[in-house]
Order: sequence, then structure tokens, then C-alpha cells
Amino acid sequence: MILKIYLVRHPKKDDSKKPESGDDPTKDGPPEATRPAEAEESKIKKGLDKIFWLRVGLGILAGTLSAIMGSPMQHHRGFLGLGIVIVLFIISCAIAKSLRVPLPSSDKRKLIMTGIGSYFLMFLFSWILVNTFIHPDVGIQMVR
Repeated sequence: MILKIYLVRHPKKDDSKKPESGDDPTKDGPPEATRPAEAEESKIKKGLDKIFWLRVGLGILAGTLSAIMGSPMQHHRGFLGLGIVIVLFIISCAIAKSLRVPLPSSDKRKLIMTGIGSYFLMFLFSWILVNTFIHPDVGIQMVR
């Protein structure tokens, strides 16, 4: 038995149904008419990119501060780290609002949600990494 695979193309549209040159809504105005929307979209994308990278940097800062401020033998250092994360995230939200990214009112949630996963992952990664560099002997002493 031979299995044959056929690539099927969609049938071409009928040329008789094409709109006349006066009916085409994309050609009503000059080509410059679409550029402001593209410029607005570009500003939104650049603003959201700035917020994302700001949160990545603040996540690294939060993890580093949590590792430096917490002593390895303190039992409340987890709460200290959580407090630092929350405070720096609130600061990042304030900075995001001050950037005045031109988002529609329906997309205001993007200011808070952009980069939130990367923020917490970078926080955890940098906290563990810096804590391991600062206190390398803590794990060895507890095992022996």
C-alpha cells in the first residue's frame, strides 16, 4: 500500500467579483493615512518593551537584595525576600504608568501583566545564585 500526500491549494477567487477602483476602502486616501496607526502601534510596542526589560532588571535587583539582606540562619528571610519583591513590583508599576504608554483603556492591564513572569523568574534565579555565592558553606555544614 502506498500512501500519497497531496498538497492542495485554495481555489483562486473569481476575478469578476473584484471591487472597482472606487470601491476599494484601502485606496481611498493617500498612503500616509495609514502611517499614524503604525506609528502609534510602534510607540505602544516600544513602551511595552521598556516595561518588560525594566521588570527583568528589577527582578534581578530584588533577588540580589534578598540574598544580601537575608542571613542564612534566619527563618524569616523568605518573608523579607517576598516583601522586597512586592515593593519593587509596585515601584515598577508606578514607573510603567509614568512612561505614559499610549494604550487604549481596554488594555490598561498590559501595564501590570507585561513581564510579570520574567520578573518573578529572574528574582528566584538571582536570589538562589547570589545566595549560593555568598554562603557556599551553609549546605555543606548542614549535611555533615
